[in-house]
Amino acid sequence: MKKIRSTMFTLTILVVIAMSLITMSGLVQGYSNDIMVTEPNNLSNPIPPISEEVYSLSSNYTYGFNATAVVNRTVEMQTFGTLGLIDSIEVNIIGNESVMTYFNYTLPNIHVNNITFASFRVSNASYEGIGNSTAKRAYTFQKYINYTTFTVPFNLDRTSIGQGAQYFINVYIEFAYPYTYTMFNNEQVLKYEELTYPLINNIPIVDGLVWIEKQGGDIFLDDAEHTITPNNSTEGIILITDAQTGLLKWSNITRGPFNYTQSYEDDLMLNVYLSSVSTSGDVENPANTILFKSSNVYRKIEIDPFGLVKITESQTLVFLGPKKPDDYNEIDLKPYALNAFPIIIPVNATVIDLYDEVGSLNQIYQVENQIFTPGAYNQRPSVFPGHDALVIFPRTPLFNGDQMVFTIIYRVPLNTFLTKETGSINYKFAFEPCSIVNWTIDELKVDVILPKGAVYQEIQYNNPDPYQDMYISYDKKFEFTTLGFRRIMSFEFTTFSGNDNAPVIISFRYSRLNILITYLLQVIVVGVVFAIYLGIRWSTKKAKDLVVDESEKDFIPIDEIEEFVKQYEEILSIRERLRQTRSKLAAKKLKAKAGKDLIAKLEKRQRIEEEDLKKTKESLIAFGGRYKEYVQEIEIGERKLYEERRNLRMLQQEYRVKKNMTRESYMKLFRERQQTIEKLKNEINSHLISLRMLLEP
Repeated sequence: MKKIRSTMFTLTILVVIAMSLITMSGLVQGYSNDIMVTEPNNLSNPIPPISEEVYSLSSNYTYGFNATAVVNRTVEMQTFGTLGLIDSIEVNIIGNESVMTYFNYTLPNIHVNNITFASFRVSNASYEGIGNSTAKRAYTFQKYINYTTFTVPFNLDRTSIGQGAQYFINVYIEFAYPYTYTMFNNEQVLKYEELTYPLINNIPIVDGLVWIEKQGGDIFLDDAEHTITPNNSTEGIILITDAQTGLLKWSNITRGPFNYTQSYEDDLMLNVYLSSVSTSGDVENPANTILFKSSNVYRKIEIDPFGLVKITESQTLVFLGPKKPDDYNEIDLKPYALNAFPIIIPVNATVIDLYDEVGSLNQIYQVENQIFTPGAYNQRPSVFPGHDALVIFPRTPLFNGDQMVFTIIYRVPLNTFLTKETGSINYKFAFEPCSIVNWTIDELKVDVILPKGAVYQEIQYNNPDPYQDMYISYDKKFEFTTLGFRRIMSFEFTTFSGNDNAPVIISFRYSRLNILITYLLQVIVVGVVFAIYLGIRWSTKKAKDLVVDESEKDFIPIDEIEEFVKQYEEILSIRERLRQTRSKLAAKKLKAKAGKDLIAKLEKRQRIEEEDLKKTKESLIAFGGRYKEYVQEIEIGERKLYEERRNLRMLQQEYRVKKNMTRESYMKLFRERQQTIEKLKNEINSHLISLRMLLEP
């Protein structure tokens, strides 16, 4: 029986080696001459920093008296707490004493740290069609103590403009949660504060208009404690307001040329108060503003060549709104809490499962107005064309600081994302990185698993937003499945918002012949390895037959070796369970008491096993020679492994707390540490395998 077990173990080792060879062949098959860039999102080619004289207060820059600007500003208070600032600016050059190359657009540093998206479009024709103008203009920005200036070229070739020129500039900037909130009469009141106009360096604003847009059920407040400013008493400003219907409009806004010697007291501050408490059954487009974000999102997109795409998405939501009131009860619904929220999925998607930390949520088919069903979800048509809204109802309402972790698994027909060039084997897989409607994500990771046999070509991510970073990783090149190895492409995004949800396009070549070739290669490699195995077994047997005197064989302490390997592997298993349990406890995927009890039991069991292993080590070392060396090599490997894991934790702590290195440097060091850890683990396993091989007859 022992001989059969040893033979099967040897065969298993050889098969693992064969699988490694198949991995290598897959790597060659997936190779492409198109080297993937680290950050392909830098398609806007930001211009080099402008010399300091652009921002100087020199009297040479007096073109403000020879140019004028007309500004229309729209402020969109969006559903999930973000805010969009849209400025349409008409610039007219009326003098010929100087020329202009760049347009300087300045914001006060009130909410600049909350910017998640920014774009500038420039046209010398009109506002009509400006969205399809030459390109989103590259820009640089420089931050001062009180202000941040964005410098935008009028022309793509950086040429200057002179007398009689007329340019139209469209600015869109998204802010994440630029509000402060208070509770007033048991209702949530949001406050938004900003300057009434953009600050345009050295150009006067001769006319301006400001609109404020809110959610349908929110109410603007205008009373003694919540005063809208500027008001009609402000010199020259005309304010049209009807708080109940939500109309806020300022006209006849002017300002002289801006320079950095001025302060906020020189400008008109915009103060708007919003009562955001009404709740609607239509939670995808709710009547109130909800403040929340995702701290992290992970998506895995698996392409099945036989017609389906499987998507697994996990999110951690954090509610940023009001705290739970002291008199809260489960019967009286608090409209300002997070009672329900939507994500969007393709209209032809089929939900396989949706679950949170407790378990699966129930699917409901009808949601009446003002009715919320805790621990459920509802799939229905979305206001976004081509999508369904998946409305999720937490088991309990979320208040300030509360989190909800959920995972959704669904399938979509392949033709939803995939297109094929006519008469070729070239494919394009286009997908949006995330399913958010319009809130922000601190960290987003996406894994795309290409079908087996696919040959990667290139990738495009046409989002020129400089506030968005994308990283592509090849750390995990392949995934092993019952069908073989499939290439994995990993993407990481930071501070991701709905406006960054531009399509990612992966191009690859694929044919059914690729699958057939890889399957045949797999069979051939396994056959060759099996033949090698038989040859080794035969040659070993012949060598043993040459040994006449059995007494001349080396004595092998079989019982001690078997006991040592068995106890050591048991300790490794306990350590791995401890790491997993601590990780789940830290991620709140395991209840605190249950997690601590399980850790205590595992630690007690580990101590007992380590005492037994210590005795077995002493028995095995007593035989001296190679047995003593094996034990010593394993102990040395353990000490090195402990040191590397400690170094990895210190690296993570240093990056999170001190922020004294770039993300690229951190990722490089992180990968090096992980590779060293894997190498040490493999060395320890190789010593264990060598000991097992000694047990073979």
